[in-house]
Amino acid sequence: MASKNKVTTQKFFLPLVAYILMTSLIAWRVWKMLSRTISGFCLRWYLSTYGILCVLFPLGFFLPKSKFSKLLQTIGNYWNSLELILLFAVSIEWPVDVLLVHLLKALQQKQMAFVSLVVFGTALITFLYGAIHHGQIKIKEYQCAVNKQKLPGDSLRIVQLSDIHLSSINDLRKIKKIVSMVNTLSADYICITGDTFTENTREVFDIDVIASELRKLYSKYGVFACLGNHDAGKELPKMKKFFHDADIKLLEDSSIFQDGILLLGRSDMTPGGDMNHNRPSFTVNLRDVARNNLIIVMDHQPGAIESCAKAGVDILLSGHTHGGQFFPLNLLIRHIFPHYHGCRKFGQMYSIVSPGTCTPVPYIRAIGDSEIILINVVAQDE
Repeated sequence: MASKNKVTTQKFFLPLVAYILMTSLIAWRVWKMLSRTISGFCLRWYLSTYGILCVLFPLGFFLPKSKFSKLLQTIGNYWNSLELILLFAVSIEWPVDVLLVHLLKALQQKQMAFVSLVVFGTALITFLYGAIHHGQIKIKEYQCAVNKQKLPGDSLRIVQLSDIHLSSINDLRKIKKIVSMVNTLSADYICITGDTFTENTREVFDIDVIASELRKLYSKYGVFACLGNHDAGKELPKMKKFFHDADIKLLEDSSIFQDGILLLGRSDMTPGGDMNHNRPSFTVNLRDVARNNLIIVMDHQPGAIESCAKAGVDILLSGHTHGGQFFPLNLLIRHIFPHYHGCRKFGQMYSIVSPGTCTPVPYIRAIGDSEIILINVVAQDE
């Protein structure tokens, strides 16, 4: 019992401390820039405004659901997104200040103010562009030629959605847009490759209406999903109920077989951040599957590509990386997941990593596009 309470305390207390430290650091550095560039800038009004913006999301989160609480969450989500962009800016601006102004004495305070203005101004422009671009969903098409005897017909059309991250921003209006776009693609399968939620259903408004809207998705064989690392936590039962209500077949280390096609959905590598999660290997998942069938796997994180290819999989569908989103986050993502965006072939297997149909905090996309992916699977010429 004591151990469980300790874990719960760490889960909520440590992130809160980290957020307070991050916010304080950003507020301090932005204040330094403003005080150097605007004479007589009022610290009291600055701190009051900054503090109000920081509490908007938690206030909207815990208030009863309404249009007002959704507005608070939406503004708070965008503010938190801006803060994360500013954090990267601070990681550049502060060391430059320490080195060139205080240690080397190469710049004066006024000169450093200009440098700070450029750095934070670039961050603000990145945020504004990324916030607008985030909502502009595009259709990306790939063709995969496979050598399979049991491929039904001349081709198979798979639509992949990923990282929807339902929230006050990724809301009913956006879901209607996604459903409308998908239903123009004549899909045989619709595959949702994880992170439909972000560890709770509390910040999802009109959740029942969203489920009803998703039931309008049309495909020949159905709509299927696997869980992502954020589809976890105490509200997982509510999330699973949502999939059921939306007529989405959830595959958790399980598969469906129809017309010579096997579709496998894996559990996430680290659900809810659990680094000790054990899941069945591909050998176990596919031990009774004839390799002349078309084998498609949904696995949220693209971290098991090589083992998947060795197991005889034809197409691996993943997400999680958000395509890097913005510089320099894309460099970190590329280091962790060498294949973090697009379609690549590993042996005979196609690995397709979606940059996400949406994103969570930060709600920006300055690199790449928000995508609905259409995969045309065709028989390989002999």
